[in-house]
Amino acid sequence: MTGLFSELIDYMEEEEWKYEILEGETIIRFHFKGRSGRLLCYGEVDEAKHWLIFYSYMPVNASSDKMAQVAEFITRANRGMRIGNFELDFDDGEVRYKTSLDIEGGDLTSKMIDNLLRANLTTIDRYFAGMMELIYGEKSPVDIIRRIETPPDDLEPLDADESEFDDEDDEELPFAPDEDDDEEDSEKRF
Repeated sequence: MTGLFSELIDYMEEEEWKYEILEGETIIRFHFKGRSGRLLCYGEVDEAKHWLIFYSYMPVNASSDKMAQVAEFITRANRGMRIGNFELDFDDGEVRYKTSLDIEGGDLTSKMIDNLLRANLTTIDRYFAGMMELIYGEKSPVDIIRRIETPPDDLEPLDADESEFDDEDDEELPFAPDEDDDEEDSEKRF
């Protein structure tokens, strides 16, 4: 292994992700368990183009009768996305989220990989339940997206004397390895 793919593997090892390398490819496959469900994920490196790409796949495909609604959901969700986008395969209804980075002329760091992967997984996890609700239910894409993207009414601003970095309220990072996981479990969790 050389270059960017080696950096990706080093990151996965450092962060204790369980993964497999696809034979003859610069692609890894791994699982992620978020709040709403389990996702199949891939990390792909194109050494010649200096690209790193993460894909996370929804566990079900949209049926042909839901395709237009899923396309609307994805279009509405993608508007304003800063890093990444949802993609829909109109042939089979497959839905995935993609984040990518062009590293040409620079050096790939663990922090860059971490940021790219976190952006991918937190975003698909945020929209996961809404997509399932759309595929299996009768609510409109606009109503589901509005609910997902509207902050709750009970948010309170920080007081001027409260520190945003108060150590007493620190929580475990969402991507910290779960030490209670069974060794056979091949997925990472929040």
